[in-house]
Amino acid sequence: HPKTMNEQIHQRNIESIVISFDIRLPEEEEMQKLTISEEQKVYDIVRLRKIDGDEFSLEYTTMPVNLIPGLTIDVLKGSIYAYIVEKLGLSIGQANRIVRADKSDIFDQKYLHLKEDEPVLELEQVAYLSCGKPFEYSYTRDHYLKRELTYVP
Repeated sequence: HPKTMNEQIHQRNIESIVISFDIRLPEEEEMQKLTISEEQKVYDIVRLRKIDGDEFSLEYTTMPVNLIPGLTIDVLKGSIYAYIVEKLGLSIGQANRIVRADKSDIFDQKYLHLKEDEPVLELEQVAYLSCGKPFEYSYTRDHYLKRELTYVP
């Protein structure tokens, strides 16, 4: 029997490598996107995502510490969303996304093994809890040959 698409996805080995993890005060754009004040600290997370050992994307994520407490390196090596739902008992709602092409930068070239003239597919996202509070502002930069998006209205 052929495997269904879900079975194929679930059997893939998804790995998160933490490049950097810090807590800091938010920048202006982050305050606006996350609807937080200048004294509310945020997690600053950069992860390299691999699928079946192949570098797939770079994720730059900002989250309010007070809304998503207790993040650790171990959590970041797995699924942050699973931690939010299973450990914090929060419910994830909608996300607003903008997709754009961009030129690869030195980090894309280093971690995604792109050449200077190769592009990335960038996904900017603000994700919300089901109560309507924004909990994530992120940029994901995907290798242009390894991501495709399907839009279903």
